[in-house]
Amino acid sequence: MCGEIDEQSRIDEELFDRFLELAARHGVVPGTPGSEAPTLLTEQSVRVAYMDRLFKAGLTRALNDASNLPQGERMDVLAGQAIVFARLAGFMAGQFPAEADLFRTVVGTLVESHNEPAGLA
Repeated sequence: MCGEIDEQSRIDEELFDRFLELAARHGVVPGTPGSEAPTLLTEQSVRVAYMDRLFKAGLTRALNDASNLPQGERMDVLAGQAIVFARLAGFMAGQFPAEADLFRTVVGTLVESHNEPAGLA
């Protein structure tokens, strides 16, 4: 059991190091320690709340950026933002081995989320 945990931890570190390297190629590096990083994401309730805040932060950024544009350009920028967020989701999902099948989960979530606005109306 302990060896299995050690192996999982090693794989986690290797994959995350690769993720950091690829992100750095885009000019993105982790922020300073303690910036906005939650510390107890191992607890399920904390992780769910964090993911909800992350979703709202991305939505807030997209809304604010588009709102500051002149009329007639907002929805075009919103379409571009959707593509960028899809690119980010694909990039992140691509960090996992194929057997993790995260890509299928991301695509499924994209399809479900596409229908979400109709349910909110």
